Amino acid sequence: MHKIQLLKHLLSSYDIESIVLNQQDSIYVTIGDINLLVLNTDVIHANKIISEAQL
Repeated sequence: MHKIQLLKHLLSSYDIESIVLNQQDSIYVTIGDINLLVLNTDVIHANKIISEAQL
């Protein structure tokens, strides 16, 4: 979850809005996913920023 929050902050510094969708189980945190969602118009730019980030 910590890395997702860092990526969310990174995207916001480029004026890209994002939403964290946490679908992890509250008891078994290894079950489920955490997704970072952006608008369709920002997907390519967000992917480029994330792929260049050295996290």
